Amino acid sequence: MHWQRVIMFSRNFLLLVLLFLTPSLVWAGNDGYAEKLINSQCKSCHRFEGKPKSKFELKAPDLMWGGVKYQRDWLIRRLMGQEENLYPNGYRWDKMRLSLKHMVSTREEATVIADYMMKKLRDPRVKKSFVDMSTFTEMEAALGADIFRQYSCLGCHQIKDDDGKLIGGPISTNLFNAGNRYTLDWWSRFAENPQDFTPHSGEYLADISMRKARHIIGYLMTLGVKDFKFYEPWKSKEFKNADRERGAKVYKEYCVQCHGKQGKGDGPGAKGLDPKPAVHADLPLSDYPDDYLYNLVYYGGKSVGKSPNMPDWGMTLSKQNLADVIAYLRSTFKGQ
Repeated sequence: MHWQRVIMFSRNFLLLVLLFLTPSLVWAGNDGYAEKLINSQCKSCHRFEGKPKSKFELKAPDLMWGGVKYQRDWLIRRLMGQEENLYPNGYRWDKMRLSLKHMVSTREEATVIADYMMKKLRDPRVKKSFVDMSTFTEMEAALGADIFRQYSCLGCHQIKDDDGKLIGGPISTNLFNAGNRYTLDWWSRFAENPQDFTPHSGEYLADISMRKARHIIGYLMTLGVKDFKFYEPWKSKEFKNADRERGAKVYKEYCVQCHGKQGKGDGPGAKGLDPKPAVHADLPLSDYPDDYLYNLVYYGGKSVGKSPNMPDWGMTLSKQNLADVIAYLRSTFKGQ
C-alpha cells in the first residue's frame, strides 16, 4: 500500500508541475486563456471592442476586427516577433518618430491568441470580396501598381522596388508584405471607405471604379507572395473553343472601323488619327505571343506600349468573342 501511495503522490506532483510550468499546453485553444493573455499583454495598447475612434485618440491599431483583417499565419509570426513592425515611424506620427518593439509571445501563446481572434474578433461589415484572385492576371497587377502611384498611396506607404529597396513614405503601415498579412475580404471592404474603421487615419476616399479597385486590391494581395500564380486567360476553355469564323464577325463589327476590311489600316475611323491604326496585313500576328495579343485587345494599345487610340475592349467583348477575334487575327494575318 505504501508504494501505491508513493506512486499516486508522484503522479499528482508531476501533474502539478506541468500545470505551473506549461500552462499553454493545458489551456491551448481555450478562449479563457486567450482572453487572459490579451488582457495582460495586449490591451494596454490595443482596443478589442467599441466603436471606431479617431487615430489621434489611439495608442495602436484597433483589433476588434482583427479576425477578418489579418491572415492567421502572419498573425502568429507577428506575435512571436518574426515580422517587422508595421509602422516605420510608429503608429501615431504626431507622437513618435520611431517604431516601438512589439511584445513577443511563445508559439503556443501566439496560436491561442490568433485562433481566438479568428473566431471572436469579426466585423459584419466585412463580406466576401468581389475580387477573385484565381482569375487575377499579371497585367492587372501591373495596372494596380500604376494605380497605387496615381492615387498617391506611395506618399504614405512603403513598398519595395524590383531591387528590394524600400520606396515610399514611412508615415503609415508598410505594404511590401501585404499579400501575406491582410485578407482579401478586409481589403475589399476597407477600400470602400477607410474612414469607416479609423477616422483621421490618413487614407482617403478615392474616386475609383470597381475595375480599378479590383486591380489595386489584387496588386496588394500579390505583394510579398513568393511565386504568385497569375491567371493566364489564353489557356482558358474559351480559347480552346475559339473559332475564326465567329472571330471574323467580331473583327467586322469592332475592328474594321479603324483597321479596314483587309486589315490595311484604312478604315473610315483612321482618318485624322496620329499615329495611324496598325496595318494588320503587314504583321505576322500568327507569331505574336498569346499574352501580348490578349492584353492588346483586352486592355488597349497603351497596355503594351502602343497607341492609346486603340481602345480596351475587355469590358465590351465577351470572353468567347475575345478568344474568337484573336483566333481570327492569328489565322488571317501572317505577314505575307
